[in-house]
This record gives sequence, structure tokens and C-alpha cells, in this order.
Amino acid sequence: MIAASNQGALVEALRQRGALSKMQLSELTGLSAATVNRVLKGLIEHGFVAQAGTEESTGGRPAVLFDVVPTALVSGAVQVRREGITGALVGFNGEIIERFEQEFDAPGPDGGPRALHRMIARLAERCTALDIPLHVVGVSVGGIASPNGTVTGLNPRYWPEATLTELVGEHEVRVVVENDANALALGELYRGVGRFSRQFVALVLDRGLGSGIVANGELVRGARFAAGEVGYLLIDSDSLTTPPQGRGELESKIDPVAVTGAAHDVGIDAAHPLTAAEIVARESAGDQRAAPVASMVLDMLARGVAALVSILDPDVVVLGEGLDERADLVIPGLRKRLEGRIQFVPEIRTASLGADAVLLGVAETALRAVPGPVRISRSV
Repeated sequence: MIAASNQGALVEALRQRGALSKMQLSELTGLSAATVNRVLKGLIEHGFVAQAGTEESTGGRPAVLFDVVPTALVSGAVQVRREGITGALVGFNGEIIERFEQEFDAPGPDGGPRALHRMIARLAERCTALDIPLHVVGVSVGGIASPNGTVTGLNPRYWPEATLTELVGEHEVRVVVENDANALALGELYRGVGRFSRQFVALVLDRGLGSGIVANGELVRGARFAAGEVGYLLIDSDSLTTPPQGRGELESKIDPVAVTGAAHDVGIDAAHPLTAAEIVARESAGDQRAAPVASMVLDMLARGVAALVSILDPDVVVLGEGLDERADLVIPGLRKRLEGRIQFVPEIRTASLGADAVLLGVAETALRAVPGPVRISRSV
């Protein structure tokens, strides 16, 4: 097999930047031209890299470009959402080949696991039909995946408190389970914000509000794998005297169920659960009934962000799923509330990986967690 460190450097450069010439690979990785030639030859022989056209000619002989072969190492990605599951096949180049949606069965403690088993089997079957091997499957969950194998915090309407083995079931392919906010943070670390920042937090709002924390270029998990559960912040004056609700106080005020209920109270009837971003957009569009709800949502989000920023001092706050749909409204609303009230307001931006950032992040996490036939190194 090819020298691991050199192959990893070239593969990561191609996965990060796309098609590159030998000269560009040498400049990016610091490897000599002879080493680039030798390692590229091995990667091509093993089917991981192929020629990808030529550079535009500037008068001389155009340079040949090389890129990774998308189907050389395919990962499955599964995102467990509040009311259903999204699955995808993700190519070696980090792009989605095909995606699938699946709702849960009727409510019941085994509805979620059954749907998850079917989705993993569906990904494997699709790879078989396409005649490409499925290397690994990453599953993101909106709960805490602890080191002893237990997952907690999932929607009790569909999920029991169970071990990863019980949730995932028996499959021929290796399965890696990760918290959704951590998956977002890891995806950004390897293929997004991590290219220029080693200190950032990534927020996801679905059934709960969670954050993935990256400090000094490493994911912070905490002693019990529960770091970043910002949705559990106590925020009201009576927080310590009211009976516990079994959920995080902050997240219980801004999740889709809470937002939809608050909207209903001011006369807004929605055909589907409203997200925080959607209620802010309604106010911006001129629906004044939405104003108090939108203000409350942004106030609560700002408190969560203020806590994270004041304690962690990140360069960047990344807004992921549930917050990124109308970032043009959410980001200014947060900045307005934070400026002058905390010492430093970092850059607030959406995920570099776009709307599928959690899916792509958990695929990337799984790909790097399971040893494969080609080494994947840190970002270039």
C-alpha cells in the first residue's frame, strides 16, 4: 500500500480543492514533484484517483488535472430528525450521490429503530444495485451518544433509551453513531470552517438545541460525551423552583412545537410545525402577529449564543439546521442583541457544507473513524 502520510496529504488536497495538477499538488502539500508522481501513480492504480481533464491553456502545453474517484470509497449517511429519517450515499469527493427520505411508523418505542434499520438496509441495497461497495454508514442523532453505547435524549414517541447496537441492529456494514451537532462541527472542521479556524461552535436546532464545540482543532466531548448541550441552559427567574420538565429549558421554548404553539396563541395557524427561522421570516414579510414570537425566539437564541461565546471565546459561530434557512434575518437579529452585551461578538455564519451539513458531516466522521484502504488526513 502507498506511504500513508503522503497518500493522505494528496487525497485530502484533492477532496478539499477538487481537480488539481501535479504542480498544484506539490505546492499545496509541500511534497516534491517526484513524490507526487510516485504517490499519484499508486492512487491511480488502486482506483482512488483518476485524470480529470486539463487546465485551460495559457499558451503552453496544458497541465493534466487529477481528482478523486467519487465511487472509490462510498459512505452512507443517516440523519435522525424529529419526525423522520434522511439517508444519503456520499461519494469519496464529499458530494451526495443519492438521497432518501423516510417517515417514522406510527408512534411507538420501536418505530424509530425499525425505520433506522430499513434506511441502513436501503443504502446497502442501493450500493449493491449500483455495483459500488459501501464502506461505512454514519448515523447522526439529536441525543447524547455516550461511550458506554447508550443513546439518550431522542424523541420518546419513537425511540427507547437503548444501546447503539440495539438501535442500529445487525448489518454487514460498519455503523458509526454521532450526535448531530457534533457531526456538523466535525464536518466543518474537516471540510469547512476548520480550514481557517481552530476555535468555533456549531449550532443545530431540531427537537433540541445542541452545539458542537471545536477547541484547538479538536472536538470537545466532555466527561460524559454531553458537552455543548446548550439547550439545557436555565434562563428564567423561576428556573430553579419550577418542577423539572425532563427537557432543556431553553430548547423547550424555541423548538418547532413551542414556536408553533406560540404562533397559534397570536392567531397564526400553520399547516406544519414552524421553525425559529420561519417565524422570523414571517415577521420580516410583514406579518405583525409574528413579531412577539420572533422577538422571543431571537432573544432566547441570543442568550444561548452569549453563554457559549462568553465561556469558549470562539472565532466563529456556525448556524446549522433549523437556524440557517433565513440566516439573512437570524444573523443580524443575533448580532443586534449581542453587541455591547458581551465582550466580543465573533463571526456568525451558516455552515460551509450547506443545507446537508449534518448529513455530510456524519458521513465524513464515519469515513475517518473506520480504517479503510486509503488514509484520510487532516485538511489542507
